[in-house]
Amino acid sequence: MKIRVETISSLIAKPAVAALFVAAVALGGAPAQAGGGKVYQMRVDGMTCPFCAKTSKKALRAIPGVKSASVNLKKGVVSVCAAPSAGLSAARMKKLFASKGFTFRSMRVGGRC
Repeated sequence: MKIRVETISSLIAKPAVAALFVAAVALGGAPAQAGGGKVYQMRVDGMTCPFCAKTSKKALRAIPGVKSASVNLKKGVVSVCAAPSAGLSAARMKKLFASKGFTFRSMRVGGRC
């Protein structure tokens, strides 16, 4: 029996595997803490790869009051759990995503997280 060994980087280079990897990372991310936070769902164009998602999540998590952030590349949706004090306005998000090379389209503020 022959066993093929591949490195993580060679696996992630395959689009189907990369999508699964991003989904697994999103599911395994830090859970949102209960209480006080709101769910922000943003439509963002131009994110096509795991690196795009990673840099965007890193920028969002650097904002004081943001508890968690996840990206669905297939749908082009960024979900954030943040305290109201985080100040996630549409204007601020448009500027943040533009600085990363993406186009912010819209934002919905939903339930609590």
